[in-house]
Amino acid sequence: MSERQSIFAGLSLNPPPFLSRSQGPPHTPYDSARLGLPALIDTDPQGSLTAWWNRRDGETPLLVNIDNGLPATLDALREAGIKMVLIDTPPSVHAFVADVIGLADLVVVPVRPTPDDLDAVGPTLDMIEAAGRNFVFVVSQAKKRTRLALETVPALAQHGKVSPVVVYDRVEFPTAALDGRGVVEVGDGAAATEINELLTYIRKQLGKDISK
Repeated sequence: MSERQSIFAGLSLNPPPFLSRSQGPPHTPYDSARLGLPALIDTDPQGSLTAWWNRRDGETPLLVNIDNGLPATLDALREAGIKMVLIDTPPSVHAFVADVIGLADLVVVPVRPTPDDLDAVGPTLDMIEAAGRNFVFVVSQAKKRTRLALETVPALAQHGKVSPVVVYDRVEFPTAALDGRGVVEVGDGAAATEINELLTYIRKQLGKDISK
């Protein structure tokens, strides 16, 4: 991808609470680029990211449709100066998801510490490896001080890079989502700290990946 734009696919990360700080109501990609905001693309038929965005008071971050196709949309955003794009995908092994992965600089794979999610890692990795893309696991919705939470990180580490930041199951997430906000907008507690640290980590990984 262009050095001026980094693209990462979030596999079933709904909504992406670390990209939700409103900085005014830009109406075009050029306004978002000026403010240094990312663009969001929702490819999940369930539309959870879109529903979250529609509950927001304001129009940032920019939510973009892909009526003209994903590659053309990304080209248009790049021309507008957008430097980061998050693409939310459905939690399924589907040919379309593989196409999205192929366009990403970094694939973020949230994994809940459950047997079902761990079992789903294999098919997801097959798609990522077939596309030759960089990826990172993020343990999310974890219960503190449980055996599953403790065992999930080393289990995932056998397959690839795991974020050192674990996102725990906290009531702040659905509470913030009620009116289309992220936890970083409603307070500075543990949930906001986790998300800010996760965003910092992901930005560092993106910087490494697009500099290769």
